[in-house]
Amino acid sequence: MLSPQEVDYVLRRAAEIDNGSTETRPDHDGANDAALTTDPRMTADEVVRLGLEAGLGQDAVLSALAEVRRGATIAPESGPLARALGGRRIVVSRVVPGSADTVRRAVERFLREQLMTIRRHHGDRVEWERAQGIWPGLLRSLDFSKRYGFSLVNAVETTIVAEGNSTAVTFNIDVSEMRRERMTHMGIRSALAFALVGLGGTALFPGFGLADILALAGGGAAASGIFALERRRYLESRNRVLLAPERFLDLLVHRRRRPGPFGEAE
Repeated sequence: MLSPQEVDYVLRRAAEIDNGSTETRPDHDGANDAALTTDPRMTADEVVRLGLEAGLGQDAVLSALAEVRRGATIAPESGPLARALGGRRIVVSRVVPGSADTVRRAVERFLREQLMTIRRHHGDRVEWERAQGIWPGLLRSLDFSKRYGFSLVNAVETTIVAEGNSTAVTFNIDVSEMRRERMTHMGIRSALAFALVGLGGTALFPGFGLADILALAGGGAAASGIFALERRRYLESRNRVLLAPERFLDLLVHRRRRPGPFGEAE
């Protein structure tokens, strides 16, 4: 049985998966409104049926249900910062063929190649953090080919759970520090642009008049342009963070399903 909050999360995540988005949208849409008008608790089959009635894909709903089963964060993040730059976490979840031990070794190798190191081990759940030191920092600074997708990430949690002959892998990526730093840069650079163009323009033309209004308007436009540019750069960095585990999981699925010498999958 799923609680109303879990039902709301499943429908919202299914809509995001269908749309190819990684952000958690705090606003209610049609699917969320449908969930709020149903019974307080629902079975997984009822949630799937509700999602199909709302126009969501069955695979997307099942994927969102799997995230709930693996302990995904249910409460959505709201506020202007989340709407402008997305949530503080990125969740990537996939069921891949193979045993849990084999998949766990592959995940650990991938994260170490991404210059991450284990912080705490909780069995199925492992906390990772950025590797510190001169050498990892030098590699990140010289990463012109964008090889290290997690170069700006401070912390990652991985959850690996066996599901029959397959294994469920979940990356819970904390981008709060990256988001906070970029928001600070956005604010400072926008303020400098407004001061240079807007206030600088008014200083050139003493007295409040048409020239001052145009200067302030130009300063506001410059500040908005800088803000939009920095936001786009942040979203590009966020997409690189998302693509790193997705490409790894795609490669892992491809390798595990590749036919062996006798025609069977490896």
